[in-house]
Amino acid sequence: MASISGMPATATIPVSKPRPWRPSPPRLGGGGGNGGLVVECSSRPKKKATAHHMKTRPKKTQPWDIRRKGPTIYPPLPPLPPDWTLVTEDQPLPQPPPDAGGLSPAPSAS
Repeated sequence: MASISGMPATATIPVSKPRPWRPSPPRLGGGGGNGGLVVECSSRPKKKATAHHMKTRPKKTQPWDIRRKGPTIYPPLPPLPPDWTLVTEDQPLPQPPPDAGGLSPAPSAS
């Protein structure tokens, strides 16, 4: 174990001379490190397009409009009954059966 008494009573610590203060040069981009150019001398800076649209878009102020959700999703419709048919331009009209509902054609005058 070393003894403390072996050190001199007056120790000299090297100290560098103080440098005179110099102002640092101005940095572009706010010093964030990204190197982007930011112009801060405009008295009335313009907003970029998206920021402008977000600021000036219509705001919902009515409570009923704020709580409103999207469009209502309804369940799908049931299939058509068998006596209904879907007709397209490619298919001809279907002919009814000869005895449709017990109706007979009007008697002819002969």
